Amino acid sequence: MNEISRNLFYSALLSICFLPFSTTHIYAEDLLEIYQQAVSADPTFRAATFDHVGSRELLKQAYADYLPVVTLDYDKIKTSQDILSSDNPVFNAGSTSFPTTTWSLTVTQPIFRYANYVRVGQAKTELRQADAQKILAQQDLILRAAETYILALGAEDLMTFIKAQQSAVIKQLELARGKEQARTGRLVDRLDAEARMASVEADLADAEVSLRDAYQAVFELTGTTPKRLAALGKNLDLVEPSPSGVSHWVELAEKQNPTLQSQRHAVEIAQQEVSRQNAGHMPTLDLVLRESNRDTGSTLFGGGSNVDTQELMLRLSLPLYQGGSVSSKKRQAIARQYSAMEDLVRLQRQSRRQTQDAYWGVQTAIKRVASLEKAVIAQQETLSLKQASFENGLNTALTVLDAERDLYSARKDFAKARYDYLLNGLRLKAQVGVLVEADLLAINQWLQP
Repeated sequence: MNEISRNLFYSALLSICFLPFSTTHIYAEDLLEIYQQAVSADPTFRAATFDHVGSRELLKQAYADYLPVVTLDYDKIKTSQDILSSDNPVFNAGSTSFPTTTWSLTVTQPIFRYANYVRVGQAKTELRQADAQKILAQQDLILRAAETYILALGAEDLMTFIKAQQSAVIKQLELARGKEQARTGRLVDRLDAEARMASVEADLADAEVSLRDAYQAVFELTGTTPKRLAALGKNLDLVEPSPSGVSHWVELAEKQNPTLQSQRHAVEIAQQEVSRQNAGHMPTLDLVLRESNRDTGSTLFGGGSNVDTQELMLRLSLPLYQGGSVSSKKRQAIARQYSAMEDLVRLQRQSRRQTQDAYWGVQTAIKRVASLEKAVIAQQETLSLKQASFENGLNTALTVLDAERDLYSARKDFAKARYDYLLNGLRLKAQVGVLVEADLLAINQWLQP
């Protein structure tokens, strides 16, 4: 082995050593395992879970406004009095200091408060919105797990293709070098091979960075870095969406998309908030029971006293003017209602586009997989023919190098088309709100160590 060949061999060997996994027999984690790790470790999903748990308290808080409010007040006062003037000649002068102890127990039972009635209905709507957001968070985690996993597989594929191309270029360079030394080849063939080798090594450096980043994305999702991921096997069932017709899926997304359902609830909540703020102009009626005790030590005009008082009253309160705050809050609530309605329109249009993209993405991926599979076979045959022609002196090394590049490009496109088929299928289900863990299990069956 000459010096150039030895350097190229060591370069390839070092590239392998920098991979985040070894090609020896190491257990490969599959998609379902990555997803299950993410369920317990993904911060975004865990935060959504805690938000859903917290939302269960909203209705309890709303009903609490209907329950009695019990207040205990206790005051201990020291009073100092001086008579400055008096029409009573008996008490025309003097001073005293005495303590007073007062406690009162007040029970207020709301009878009519329109704002409380609206708030209960609003809290029920918020619970339905929280349920929709929980479904959305679950589907988002499924989709993110699949996208992260498949992105890592794609990065591994790219590394494999580039290293295979590097190996092929090394052989081509050896052949060109040998023919040049034997004076049966041309200088330009060796130079073309060396130039292509430099280009492949640059691509390999980029691929190493992409692969590390893809594995870091898995860590971001699960909190752990896998040693190796199970790859997609050769056998992949390509099934078109059923029923066919993009309009069916768009209509289904309009009805079932969790994001749209959540936003519809947001519009309803905003409408109810307008009514709740408008209740600030309405009267309130409460039943109030108060028991109090006042123990006074002494006064300037006589001895002390200890008085128990019981009061039962109906309190009608009619707000007349509060500095304009009620009207201002109502205007603010109306503006937020219109904002929520515009967000709903935006999300409806976005859902329509994304549903169509996912549907046509599945259709296109099926066609691309079939076409690119043929392209890979054709490119392989083309490469074999051009290699034989070069060895017989009928083709240049550049022709062979281009054929090798085209072959690995076709393999890369073929692999990407298969991944696109899987991802677009999941995205389509997510758009219509039917994406579940079982869909990952279906993909998992096509993976192999």
